[in-house]
This record gives sequence, C-alpha cells and structure tokens, in this order.
Amino acid sequence: MAPTDPDDLADRVRFDLETAGLCTPWPADEAQGGLFVGVDQGNVVVGWLPHARVDTAALAMVNADRLEAEAVTRFEEVRDAMDTALAAILNGFGYRTRPNVDGLGHVVSR
Repeated sequence: MAPTDPDDLADRVRFDLETAGLCTPWPADEAQGGLFVGVDQGNVVVGWLPHARVDTAALAMVNADRLEAEAVTRFEEVRDAMDTALAAILNGFGYRTRPNVDGLGHVVSR
C-alpha cells in the first residue's frame, strides 16, 4: 500500500533514491548542493541544487543581465540534466512526477 502521509511518502522516496544509488541526506553545508527530498505545503518535493560556486556565478550573471554567459548556461544545463534524471528514476520506481510550481524540482506522488 502506498504511503498517504507526506512524511511517510518522503521517507519512501528517499529509500528508493538510495536504492538507485543516490545519497539523500541533506549535506551538512547547504552550499555543497546536491539532492534534496522534502515536504513543502503537504507535497513531497524532490530536486537537485548545484554547488554554490555554480549557483552564485549564474546569479551574478543574471543580475548583470548577461543571460547568455557560460555560468548561466552551465547552471541551466546541470539543473535540466538532473531534473530529467530524477524524473526518470522516480518514474521507474512507480512514482508520478510533475514540475514544482516554483520551478525547483518535482512534486512526487504515488
């Protein structure tokens, strides 16, 4: 039976992502980036955050209106690749995914 409680579902998602070979504990230093699984407003959200080096450089270029800069492209490519990979893995484990409304990762359900 599929978990209905968001916290239980998040635990199940973490377990399955670990089974797929991904490390799910949030890094001790959030600047390291990496995989996150959490509950936000009753939804299980899964996503990937690049290291702060990529994130900070991309944000600086966006703020300077240099949207074609290599740092922005690199950030977007990493984010898109990881979002695609995470959706494929989650779908392979029988989850349904949809883009998160804030653009960060996926909302996951059974």
